[in-house]
Amino acid sequence: FLDAIAVAERAFGAAHLEVSTPLNNLAVCYKYLARFAEAGPLYQRALAITERALGPDHPDVATVYHNLGGLEHAAGNWMRGEPFARKAVRIRRRALGPDHPDVAADLTALAALLDRQEKYGEAERLYRRALRIVERVHGPEHHAVAVNLNNLAAMYQARGRAKAAEQMYRRALDIDTRGLGADHPKVAFCINNLAVLLQTDRPDEAASLFERALSVFRRTLGPSHPNVGVCLENYGAVLKRLGRTKEAEACARRAERILAKVDAVNDEAVGLTGTINPAHAAFRVVVKRSPIHRLGVFADEPIPPHRKVIEYTGERISRRESKRRWNPRRSYLFLLDNYWTIDGAIGGSGAEYINHSCAPNLKTRLLRGHILYFSKRRIAKGEELTVDYKYAAEITRMPCACGAPTCRGTMNVTRRDARSRTPRRRDP
Repeated sequence: FLDAIAVAERAFGAAHLEVSTPLNNLAVCYKYLARFAEAGPLYQRALAITERALGPDHPDVATVYHNLGGLEHAAGNWMRGEPFARKAVRIRRRALGPDHPDVAADLTALAALLDRQEKYGEAERLYRRALRIVERVHGPEHHAVAVNLNNLAAMYQARGRAKAAEQMYRRALDIDTRGLGADHPKVAFCINNLAVLLQTDRPDEAASLFERALSVFRRTLGPSHPNVGVCLENYGAVLKRLGRTKEAEACARRAERILAKVDAVNDEAVGLTGTINPAHAAFRVVVKRSPIHRLGVFADEPIPPHRKVIEYTGERISRRESKRRWNPRRSYLFLLDNYWTIDGAIGGSGAEYINHSCAPNLKTRLLRGHILYFSKRRIAKGEELTVDYKYAAEITRMPCACGAPTCRGTMNVTRRDARSRTPRRRDP
């Protein structure tokens, strides 16, 4: 795919539609390799090219939105993936009609993001509708049927309907084993899910299933893939239940080593994806590696002064919860008012990737419960967007690496500045 991108760019130019397909396909590969922060910007470049070439309502645009939602699902950021998945459903339904099998795939993807947020009622309706479409179009033994059954089973399991969940898991496993082969990672994924269901009442059977799943994951995805880490965690828990303490501890240590390598946005190992939600951005911006810190957001077109650039979104949490989540090494908390804090790590627009600078080109405005970043001056295409975080003066000193001539050496504000009540990013 890298070679295909290079050939297409030389032959047609970097913004030609022929480039979008290998970009999208490479991003799919990176998603399955758990290289989420590399996949996200590729999807977004493919999205920009496809929208410009085919228009915003083309089914190919829906495909990229579908894939963006799938990336966030794989990274564990279900709230962040939901708007991408909803966009895919809206576009594809208008273009192809409500009963097209590609619409069913979009419904399944959206439902998977909803049920992980415990929006069970809507999720079940979407799963059932998708299941009816794919069974009518493809028959009862198609992989898409197994996907919906597996997801419905997981939702029923979460709601305490263990018997129905087991029946669905076993039917999904049977379909995929016959259709994909026993050594396919999607089969291993279903085996792991069934084992999680059985681990309390039938730990011996669950242990055997975890061993099967681990064998497939290691062989197909590699020994350091996050799926291996998660499966090891599950296997370790069941070994502990069986009294095999030393083996359980070894599994836990290996799982911790694997999952610690995931480039994460929070302590719950939600993966960093480097995506921007276009619905919240007024200008084209992209996420790339930053000379300031980790990832940054860069202008993909000139931005005039005094214009809204992007909204800072995320999960709305209480001050007490924000104190629990505070981590100075990786935190995306933004103080909204005396009670609410926005955690951009969960459901963020991409604005949370904007780095600090003591001479920023963006300023913050709080308007009717929204956190908006406005340009302070003209921002050139390719320039990194920055904002002054204004960490509280009372917390541990946070060194600054912005490189500005006026750098104050810290991301903290002075006590005098703190009294000015300016909006603060990442307040603990």
